[in-house]
Amino acid sequence: MSLHDENERQELILVRHGQSTANATGVWQGQLDFPLSELGRRQAAEAGRALRGTEVSGVYASPLSRAFETATIVARESGFAGEVVPVPGLMERKGGILEGHTWAEQEARDPEFAEKFLALPEEERWTLVGAETDEEILGRFVEALSSIRANHTPDDRLLLVSHGGVMRAFLRDLFGEEILPGSERAPNASITRLLWSKSGAPPELLELAAKGHLSS
Repeated sequence: MSLHDENERQELILVRHGQSTANATGVWQGQLDFPLSELGRRQAAEAGRALRGTEVSGVYASPLSRAFETATIVARESGFAGEVVPVPGLMERKGGILEGHTWAEQEARDPEFAEKFLALPEEERWTLVGAETDEEILGRFVEALSSIRANHTPDDRLLLVSHGGVMRAFLRDLFGEEILPGSERAPNASITRLLWSKSGAPPELLELAAKGHLSS
């Protein structure tokens, strides 16, 4: 093996979308399509500027507008000249009856349901409300990521913009539940970096949910 081969690493920059209008009001979005808020657009621009000078070989995003617009802004501000590619497998968890409502609305509408939901283990909660389970979202997310990675060389750097729920499931599956404990998610417009070696070993976590580039 040559020295070049030993140094080949494929890096993934994983960005959560900026704040959406639903995030701002506490509405559970799931796969409902809400746009970025003005703050979300500023956050996306700050993430892009934080990545300025970082050479990437491809930018991919969930087709939901809050993620795709974030990716477009990040690409522009970071200096990426190519097209943003929409990938349905990167979409957020389908949220069943949770979608389109705040938690306060759920509690007011059906207190018994809300109490039962909170008492269940996480995976059973998703089944209760007709949402995608972690197994289901991991299946499509990992398949999409594997397809993206296979289209690039082992030393490329890739940028993906996705959502808090699927990113949380993916990172906890790779690195354990202590990575994002409880219901914690990567903040809006935060940056996570993973690094794969050519050997096929599990990726190394270089940076988790960094938000130092954000002014608010």
